[in-house]
Amino acid sequence: MDLPQVVPLSLLSAAFVFAVIELGLTGYVVSLFTQGSTEYRYDPWSNEYSTQKVKIAVPSILAFMLFNSVWTMLVTAAAAIIPWVFRTRAATGTALDRLIAIGFLTLYSVTSVFWLASFADIAASFAYAFFQSDYVNAIIAFAVLLWLLFCALIVVVVLAMCGVLKSDIPGYRPLGKQDSPATAPQSTQMDQI
Repeated sequence: MDLPQVVPLSLLSAAFVFAVIELGLTGYVVSLFTQGSTEYRYDPWSNEYSTQKVKIAVPSILAFMLFNSVWTMLVTAAAAIIPWVFRTRAATGTALDRLIAIGFLTLYSVTSVFWLASFADIAASFAYAFFQSDYVNAIIAFAVLLWLLFCALIVVVVLAMCGVLKSDIPGYRPLGKQDSPATAPQSTQMDQI
């Protein structure tokens, strides 16, 4: 079965757009933590109220999600550009083509694990936290979508590497030796007996 060239590119484009959205949503929630709040304190000795700016530490999972968003944008941009740049140099069956395919599989797998860990941790951390926010729910939803997109990219690369999906895009080619179509065997006198 032939793999249309638009499939990997469309999956990568969707992942890039979702990563930009995720970066914006996570950045907004992080900004809520870093703005701080004004706290009024009563001093019984002076019988006065004083104000103090209190900043809440950003949860580490939100910082990790910011990292994931930037990582995903870099990975998707590289995965879209590399096949275009090496189209002529990475001929079918060459070491460069195999390196690109294994590199894509590794990058997609690592990114998939990052997103799985992110949405699982943020769902567990903020499920019964001090606030329920639509922004946090949107962050979780886009993280799940990004995880699913990278799972789909892993499946596409593995199927292409195994030769189930045929493509001429570097990184999405079969890793095995390309055999030429076999010719029909010649009949011999032994076959006629």
